[in-house]
Amino acid sequence: MIEAKVHYGFLYAHHLELYQYSSHFPAFEFTVEKMTYGKQKWERAFNYPVIGLTIFYCGLGDNPDLGQAFALMPLINFPLFKNRTFTLGFRFALGVGYLTRCFDRITNYKNLAIGSHFNAAVNLMLEARFRIDRSFTVTTGVSLQHFSNGSLKLPNNGLNTPLVNIGIAYRPFGENKTITDRFYAPTEPYSATLRHTLEFDFGLALGWKNLKAVTGENYLIYHLYENTFIRISKKSQMGIGFDLSYDLSQRKLYELYYVDENNTTDTTLTNWKFLLPGINAAYNLTLGKLGVILNFGVYLHVMKPVKSLYQKLSVQYNFSEHFFANVMLKVVWGRADYIGWGLGYRIGVQYGKKTVH
Repeated sequence: MIEAKVHYGFLYAHHLELYQYSSHFPAFEFTVEKMTYGKQKWERAFNYPVIGLTIFYCGLGDNPDLGQAFALMPLINFPLFKNRTFTLGFRFALGVGYLTRCFDRITNYKNLAIGSHFNAAVNLMLEARFRIDRSFTVTTGVSLQHFSNGSLKLPNNGLNTPLVNIGIAYRPFGENKTITDRFYAPTEPYSATLRHTLEFDFGLALGWKNLKAVTGENYLIYHLYENTFIRISKKSQMGIGFDLSYDLSQRKLYELYYVDENNTTDTTLTNWKFLLPGINAAYNLTLGKLGVILNFGVYLHVMKPVKSLYQKLSVQYNFSEHFFANVMLKVVWGRADYIGWGLGYRIGVQYGKKTVH
């Protein structure tokens, strides 16, 4: 299918610095998408979602400091309820965005929102789809479009745009009337036994933090982690995670905002004090070899001005039985801290009694 949408929304000022950009504006989207028919196990588990690729554009209120926004995002639309003519779904899109104007200390110093042209683009949408006939489907929904660079370059207040939309989708090829069942039958091999499995994921990620606007330096972050998962359904896993981060930018911030401001000295200060151990609750939404992982945790030891609570959003791809790669966004109290790239190793341990399947 091909689909065109027209959006209308506004820039949400989630920081005081962004109130100067308040405006309402239209946005436009063109999407190529396809239905799934259960060829993969996860497609059946998620009730046959729609997958695709979308191109998004908005003018950001024609603000000369912000410019225009473009995004290219792969998407997946999960049906929450559907029948032959109506589908209510949740759409998630994640890709790359490009802003024509970003902060520059000489040519665009009034842009306090974004410090880089290229950014992560995320779209969350609650969408209703009304099928008119075999060729046309009318769509409408509400969404949130987000642009952020994950603190790769400051400033990084980000842009959040709530939107409403209406669109029309067109299927250029008619259905084959001779096919009575369009969906694949389950194809898993028969299994006479079933065991519970604990999954242990060990990984190392490297992050990059740009604090030149604050400290005059850039910092490399080392992030060691482990997630222990148990499957709770065909769709997801839950568990517990452990983190250990080494972030020397925290030492510089500690010296600037605590030691210097209080006119004190800390003769016992060493780099090892800025090891950040943490524990977290972990959730993994599994889509075949791809996993979307959320961690909500607390640091067991911090130095000022580090906050205790943190979150992680990771996309993990399992390219073999044991090895995986991932991209991680680290967030502290709702503000992006850094983006990390890493590799890891998985171990599966079976336990419990055998059960006839």
